[in-house]
Amino acid sequence: MAGFVIGLVACVLPFALGMSGLGRPRVVVGVGGILAVGWVFALAAKRTDSHDVPLWFVGGLVILLYAIWCGGLWLGVRLRRMRRARAG
Repeated sequence: MAGFVIGLVACVLPFALGMSGLGRPRVVVGVGGILAVGWVFALAAKRTDSHDVPLWFVGGLVILLYAIWCGGLWLGVRLRRMRRARAG
């Protein structure tokens, strides 16, 4: 359940920023990248000697969330451009 909520937030937040025009796409992608790198470093630093889940798997999940983040932003920006072209 928590993974679904994290994925949903990772999509809806940049989607809303892209659709409303509040965040510039480069800034939103940059913030998402910083969050992804910070999350990987935090998870790698928290690891103990008993490796339950390999680090490459955790990194792959973070990359997937970053792709969802960028996809949500892309959809939001496309929707805003389509609405603007339709109105004007």
